[in-house]
Amino acid sequence: MTKWFILVLTVVLLSSCIGIESEILLRQDGTGVLTLSYQISQFMKNIDAGREEKQLPLPINEEEFVRTTEGIEGLRLTDIDEREDEENVYIRAKLEFDSVDAVNALGRAGQIGITLENRGDTNMFRQVIFAGQEGEEITENSLEMLETFFQGYDLVYAIILPTPVQSHTLGELSVDGRTVTYRTTVPEILKASRPLVLEVVW
Repeated sequence: MTKWFILVLTVVLLSSCIGIESEILLRQDGTGVLTLSYQISQFMKNIDAGREEKQLPLPINEEEFVRTTEGIEGLRLTDIDEREDEENVYIRAKLEFDSVDAVNALGRAGQIGITLENRGDTNMFRQVIFAGQEGEEITENSLEMLETFFQGYDLVYAIILPTPVQSHTLGELSVDGRTVTYRTTVPEILKASRPLVLEVVW
């Protein structure tokens, strides 16, 4: 049980929270708007309470968000809403960014894993969703426990582009051809036999 719990905690940290929707609107010059809507269970919040070194990689209240973004050059918090109930803490934040490097700085080094590359007539957005498992595979019993633990906590990644998409590796393309949305869950990620990388070319 200890092995799979450590693996789960790693995935949670890499995924930024237990349940999260990340929407990135990119402009032609590489600037854009990041909208984060995420929920963290009270259980995970309580695990983190009182620690000097926080384990949850994203802020869990407005004060933490303001303090975090003020220290990142090229990243500006423009709107935030927070609420909580007996089960979860809910955060919705909108941030303007001058480059994807500023977005990456919101998490720990290498955690968010976004790159933007110009290839002459085309551009490529790339985000590592899950780098893959190391060591022994997770058991079916552990997966069943994870599915119960993470029930209702989805991970959603959306990228909105200034021009139509030419190709993408994960997710679904919108009717207008400019938005790619990839929806998954922590148990689905753990079942992946290969790294999950969202690449979008336009």
